[in-house]
Amino acid sequence: MLGIAAGQLLFGPVSDKTGRRRPLFASFILYLLSTVACLFARNIYLLIGFRLLQGLGAAGSIVISRSVATDLFRGKELLAFLALIAAVQGIAPVVAPVAGGVLLLFTDWRGIFFFLGVLGLAVSGAGAYLKESLPSRKRANVPVIHIFKFFIPVVKNRRFMLYVALLSFSMAIMFAYIASSPFIFQEHYGVSPVAYSLFFAGNALALTAGNVLSAKGKAPRRTLKYSVTGLFVCTLWTGVLLLSDASIIYFCLALFLSLFFAGATFPVSTHLALALEEKYKGTASAILGASTFFAGGIVMPLSGLGNILHSTAYAMTGSALTALFLLFAIHKTDKI
Repeated sequence: MLGIAAGQLLFGPVSDKTGRRRPLFASFILYLLSTVACLFARNIYLLIGFRLLQGLGAAGSIVISRSVATDLFRGKELLAFLALIAAVQGIAPVVAPVAGGVLLLFTDWRGIFFFLGVLGLAVSGAGAYLKESLPSRKRANVPVIHIFKFFIPVVKNRRFMLYVALLSFSMAIMFAYIASSPFIFQEHYGVSPVAYSLFFAGNALALTAGNVLSAKGKAPRRTLKYSVTGLFVCTLWTGVLLLSDASIIYFCLALFLSLFFAGATFPVSTHLALALEEKYKGTASAILGASTFFAGGIVMPLSGLGNILHSTAYAMTGSALTALFLLFAIHKTDKI
């Protein structure tokens, strides 16, 4: 998680200087080499180190995909494309644990990394067909050593950072769910692995539906207001059910609705944030993506402290409440 966050802060500004293709393929190479290294790691310490490098490499395609979208599209088309990216990036961490569990029925942990290497080769091959989306005239004309100064004007953009914070806390709800759901469903509620996979798949559909419907909204700010408000109400409901040890049926319904509104929040908040930064799009995308994964890296272990039902409830409702306050702050800023 931390590798993916830090990698975006590296590849985003570099892509504003050099264009999108070269740093994208550099990230592919780093990912593939670190994946091979993971396969042959002799102890857990080396494996963790190589996993950090693997995260750095994986970050390139995450941050550059958003930058390419802002290069090629505007307005409604940009929102629709960002919704597609958000759907993929939202569903992937939800589906991945289930896919990993299925693979472990046929192989061991090294087989997982072998599969990740094959997947990386496939993505790299597909990337070979991509054309450069940032023409030379639009690239940052500064020495390479100065590219990280791009962060200064972007971070000083208060409205942009409010949207970044709102997206990060909304994503934190999803990461808390991902971290705690295996224990809540299988250990607390006692569902079978197959039933848990079905619950996981249903919640992935909730995220997707939220992404798709939010992209169809005609007024992004109004859509954001409704989605964040709905996210707070449903997440608060989910937290109350966890604290009261309610029936799994009510918990699943509340969780489904929470993830639906989370999915609706992701693309529209990303769109409104990136629309505020025209000059350094790669850097803006890096800050946006890194913040969400830093938030995930913090909230995932917090959701497992002590009684997992209670810690997950506090992590999710606290994140939702903070997102709601940020929505009010954005509304106040827009009026100034």
